[in-house]
Amino acid sequence: SLHALGEYVFAIYSDLSFCSYKIHFIRGVVPFTFKAEKTRHIISRKGSRSLSAVWHALNVEDDIPFEADSTSKEAVSLGLGNSSFAISLGGSAKLSGSAVNSADSSYLLLSCGYFDNCLKVQTLDSSSLRYNQNGGHRGQINCLQVGEDGTVMVTGGQDSTCRVWVIDHDSFASSLTDGYVYSSLGFESGLLRCCHVLLGHVSPITCVAMSTKLDVIISGSEDGSICIHNIRSGKFVRSLHVDASTKEVKHSCAINGISVRKLAIHVDGTFVANFSDESIYLFTVNGQKLADMNLEEQLYSMIICQQSERLITGGEKGLAKIWTLHDLSLDCTVDVSTYGAITSLVLTPLDTSQTAQYLCVGSSNGSLSIVYKSL
Repeated sequence: SLHALGEYVFAIYSDLSFCSYKIHFIRGVVPFTFKAEKTRHIISRKGSRSLSAVWHALNVEDDIPFEADSTSKEAVSLGLGNSSFAISLGGSAKLSGSAVNSADSSYLLLSCGYFDNCLKVQTLDSSSLRYNQNGGHRGQINCLQVGEDGTVMVTGGQDSTCRVWVIDHDSFASSLTDGYVYSSLGFESGLLRCCHVLLGHVSPITCVAMSTKLDVIISGSEDGSICIHNIRSGKFVRSLHVDASTKEVKHSCAINGISVRKLAIHVDGTFVANFSDESIYLFTVNGQKLADMNLEEQLYSMIICQQSERLITGGEKGLAKIWTLHDLSLDCTVDVSTYGAITSLVLTPLDTSQTAQYLCVGSSNGSLSIVYKSL
């Protein structure tokens, strides 16, 4: 996976090595220099069963560890590209108001998908372990996502539930925590604190997306259900699915749904869902379908540029495609197929020192490409 903080881009490779790259801009514009800084290992490769963490080639299946109940090709296919890592500054560091750079120890690396079903938190600069506890799910944690402000995280599990966590902010966690979590689960103050258990799915969670500005969490599951919850209250709002036969959007329990592979949300209240039949649908959080299309390729990464309202996708064909969000019309295509399939995408943050955002593209052969045309 790829993560961007300021002038730094962090890459996590299939052997779980973790490398930071620094982009040196000249007066905030291109040309720029791009160089690797330090490399370290997160954890032993054998310590992880995350399909996204250990996968390193499209045709290598023997090297992917998984349990006996997840050996189907469909299960492996759904696992590719899921989000197992996130970076956060944490609530207490944000409250202190201290300025930190992107390589500072205040930044935390959060990860899931381990054999012991734990959530792990490590410092970004030294990879020292700060937190290693059971994530509360009954079984594997399949995916995680951190909100825009870096304080709230959501995890999705094999047990068909999502859990809302507050990162290093006890007072905020106390205001969010519902009675069931507080009395029954007994989570105490600490680096991570579970505040809500979100129900509504009946099959394993495959992907999650969240917007703290909209107070919305969206989750997708293997049976095709998409559920929407509120972050602060933890309340269920609605569910929908796309019928596999008719391709119609239905607001009911998924009986013949298409498995959801990826989700991405925009702050205007729209979100994009990628399904296992290689289609993408654009919805509003109210459940209305706005557009849909078939991509004719399997996606491994999908992100939204909030400023320009563009959807960016990458997958098995090695093409980074940029779409207009409101109607899913194709804007342009960047061909990096020379380096293999696209496994990850990230946009550099937009700040006062830069005139535009830059797209970083990770490929299956380990290459990292920079797209510097303004998005």
